[in-house]
Amino acid sequence: MPFIAVLFIVTFFDAAIHQCYFVWTGRYLASIGVPGNWVMPAMSVGQFAEIGTMAVLGFFLKALGWKWTMIIGILGHAIRFAVFAYVPEPWVAVALNVLHGVCYAFFFATVYIFVDEFFPKDARSSAQGLFNLLILGVGPLVGNFLGPWLIEYFSTADGVNFQKLFMVPSLTAVFAAALLLLCF
Repeated sequence: MPFIAVLFIVTFFDAAIHQCYFVWTGRYLASIGVPGNWVMPAMSVGQFAEIGTMAVLGFFLKALGWKWTMIIGILGHAIRFAVFAYVPEPWVAVALNVLHGVCYAFFFATVYIFVDEFFPKDARSSAQGLFNLLILGVGPLVGNFLGPWLIEYFSTADGVNFQKLFMVPSLTAVFAAALLLLCF
């Protein structure tokens, strides 16, 4: 089942990108003028959006199917990071955190549901464990390692070049979405 291997690879990329959001966004929001005491509430907009997105996920799964729902979730990261890169406005960044719900529910929650639906009962638990290892373990570990390294790489005497920095996960997400589109 090569399409499962593709989903596994794409899940790794998406989990690493997702973690970079947590590593970088607080610093980015502060750099564009969001007061320090408002950074965490601004990021919490995304968690509230997750609740709303989870409420409508079933509708989108039924209307779009597995592949397109997951692609939209991955492209949510690409859009969010690209807009962060090219529109460094506090109100835009805060409003764009709504995409966090789309990124999480449309990809990660859909992967969990897909595994539960697709895998035979005797292998389901093992498959959920492997995807869990990627989503909550290996992907975030790589994101935690690469995130600070990339900040250093894109730093100058004037500070972090967030435009270049954010294009790395944005283009990685586009690559992952294309891989899913073509091979899943």
